[in-house]
Amino acid sequence: MIGRAHLIMAAALVACASGTGGFLFGIDIGVGREQAAQKRADDAREVERQKLQGQIDASDERFQISEYARQQNVREIHHESTKVVERPVYRNLCVDRDGVGLLDRAAATANSDDIWGIAGDTRPVAQGPED
Repeated sequence: MIGRAHLIMAAALVACASGTGGFLFGIDIGVGREQAAQKRADDAREVERQKLQGQIDASDERFQISEYARQQNVREIHHESTKVVERPVYRNLCVDRDGVGLLDRAAATANSDDIWGIAGDTRPVAQGPED
């Protein structure tokens, strides 16, 4: 027969089962509440994002209107000028000795070379030793 100890054991088992069931039911309710709170926060962020995007779009539209108005007020002025070259320096065939001499002097000065005796030198150069 069923004794008092068996009834106490059965009652404890039922209490544990109902406690576990309540715990799992509470977890389910908590998860649902957490998901609902997360959805409310997401919806609030989306509303804020749409509000800011609307402000950005309105600002962009105002800028485009002002830029279009500014471009309507701009006048373009074209000037044509003729380019005069008196002595060409660089060609396949060098025509001007003065220009080449100046370039040789600049290169020699930059390289710390002796600048006497290069093309364009104004000092007379001896053709040979004089006796």
